[in-house]
Amino acid sequence: MAQHQDEVEPVDSPYYHRVVTVPNVVSVVRFALIVPAVLAVLDIDEQPVRALVLVAFFSLTDWVDGTLARALRQRSRVGEVMDPIADRLGTVAIAVAAGVVGLFPWWVLVVIAVVDVVVGIVTLVRGSLGALRVTTVGKAKTALLMVGTVLVLAGPAWSSPEVTDVGRVLVQIAAVLHALAGIQYFRQALRR
Repeated sequence: MAQHQDEVEPVDSPYYHRVVTVPNVVSVVRFALIVPAVLAVLDIDEQPVRALVLVAFFSLTDWVDGTLARALRQRSRVGEVMDPIADRLGTVAIAVAAGVVGLFPWWVLVVIAVVDVVVGIVTLVRGSLGALRVTTVGKAKTALLMVGTVLVLAGPAWSSPEVTDVGRVLVQIAAVLHALAGIQYFRQALRR
């Protein structure tokens, strides 16, 4: 629901109104990865490496699409809307799957879900979809959540419960930051 602070293309750029751009193709790939990643997490006892690889690839594509948008100067309105939706759907779905198999504490899922639902509703009601600016807390939360999730999944893949424990700590810190970022996004949405 939030876009990156560093504006890459002016709104009058020819790419701003295009649907097909390289970063948007990456975002479509991210959407396509959600279901296989969730299914892999649910099957982590049988194929832990597959879950780790798919979730790590999903997480990496978040960085890739933003980097490509800046490097290629292909910021687009579609990307501003699509990228945060892919983030939210993917991270929530993967977190729920990790909770179902006992890798995530349930309170983390509740915090993520409640914040996302409240901010999502306010964003839609206020017409702010794709218009919110990513905050420093939001960036830190996303990074910690993705790294923590990958580490949680790396534990079973590498037969290392210690790695999973480190990941759980990062995920719990990310949940607290998620609540703080949610307050910031809520306030932004109300101001629009």
